[in-house]
Amino acid sequence: MRIDFDAPHEEADPWGYERHWYEKRRRALIAAMLPCDALGRVLEIGCSTGLITQLLAARAEQVLAVDISAKAIELARENLRGVANVQLQHADITQQWPAPAFDQVLLCDVAYYLEAAQLRQLARNIRAHAPAHGVVLLAHWRHGFAQVVTPTEAAHQLFGAELGWHALARYEDEDLWIDVWSRAAASVARQEGLA
Repeated sequence: MRIDFDAPHEEADPWGYERHWYEKRRRALIAAMLPCDALGRVLEIGCSTGLITQLLAARAEQVLAVDISAKAIELARENLRGVANVQLQHADITQQWPAPAFDQVLLCDVAYYLEAAQLRQLARNIRAHAPAHGVVLLAHWRHGFAQVVTPTEAAHQLFGAELGWHALARYEDEDLWIDVWSRAAASVARQEGLA
């Protein structure tokens, strides 16, 4: 099944990213769950309009924000005008993996559009290219919808099992599931010498 990701991005605010409290809260939770203040080099897969990208850019050395939709990249470019440490790229990440190593990789509302084999390959690509302190965050809507290929819970479990890293944090409620994995086992407090 080929999903048209350009169609929703004909609107300036697809899915109500800027209107709904759920979306604002989701962005805040995602930002808070990343285990370090200075994010280094970040890969955001599925950047859409660039609202999460803005939060990442404030804490990152460099952000590569990728989306399969050319329309999404156009909207993100407008929303991120003047943000110097962000590079936007129109690409299908399942077909071409970017060359540099990334300290943090985020997939937000992306994994449930992928088949199991694509999720496994994505986890393998991340594992193969990540530094010793690499971190991956997945955040997904938990309610079903017509275009779901792999349900959220199954996508997170499959991806985490293939990645094989330490489960650092998880947040779940009726609407949202967030997982954070780290190649290193240290919690935030341990990283800062508090525990």
